[in-house]
Amino acid sequence: MQNFYRTYDDGNIGFTHPLPIGYCLNEFEIEEVISKSRGSIVYRVWDHHLKHAIAIKEYMPHSFAIRRRDMILDLGGEKDLRKEKLKKRFHAGLQDFIREAHLMSYLEHSSLPHFLRFWQQNDTAYIAMPFYRGMTLNKLWIRHSHLINENWLRQILFPLLDALDTLHQRNYLHCDISLDNILIRESQSPILLDLGSTRQTTKRLSDDTEITVRSGFTPVEQYTANEENQQGPWTDIYALGAVLYTLIVGKPPPVSIVRNLDDNYQPLAKLRPAGYSLSFLHAIDAALAINPSERPPSITEFVAIYQSA
Repeated sequence: MQNFYRTYDDGNIGFTHPLPIGYCLNEFEIEEVISKSRGSIVYRVWDHHLKHAIAIKEYMPHSFAIRRRDMILDLGGEKDLRKEKLKKRFHAGLQDFIREAHLMSYLEHSSLPHFLRFWQQNDTAYIAMPFYRGMTLNKLWIRHSHLINENWLRQILFPLLDALDTLHQRNYLHCDISLDNILIRESQSPILLDLGSTRQTTKRLSDDTEITVRSGFTPVEQYTANEENQQGPWTDIYALGAVLYTLIVGKPPPVSIVRNLDDNYQPLAKLRPAGYSLSFLHAIDAALAINPSERPPSITEFVAIYQSA
């Protein structure tokens, strides 16, 4: 794993962002950094009480936060005005992280991460969850693309759709479905990871909210996220369609904001990749309609198209 440094003139700050291997968070001992994202780090840790590995997610906006020698997060020696802005960003992100923990604590689904514990320490926050052994769709696609076919995609798609419907029924959107956020366990069952970008459909975003954008996967309405009534279940359906498209074609679909100006998307039903039924390809094309009103408006409607495949 690459380490990130940020050093200030006082000479006391400059440690790497991840917690060091061997560091203990209460009864949890850090064993490995599993992943890093814009706002968090996920560790594999050893639970000395239960004697098995679990995963812990730490809130860490590494673009502007640093870790002091005592492991406490800090915004560093910034000038007052900028530091106040960074504090506002930090606490807005922390509230999103706390909301993620709350959401995980009452959602029960076999294809969503199971919540174990939440606490605050080191001037930041932590979420404990099971350590799932498996491989992200991105790694599986790169290393074992020969395993991916229509039957295999069907097997993982139903649990993912049901997990999304669980979110949508509670007026939440995932808003960051991608190859990196779907884990395929050793049993071949999927887990939809990272609820950190979830948004309530009934609330407008604040000016401090950071929006995740993934080229090829983010639908056009997420680029104008503060406009009312644009986002809905169809937003996640587009991203899931982009995941399926990528696994079948070998590259993501064209960027949605480019498509919105000049749509050069080649429908899968026209490309006819070998080994895929025409009706299955039609369902993915429907999910990837550039106009939100032309996509299936709900998981139920998408399933109706998908099941006819």
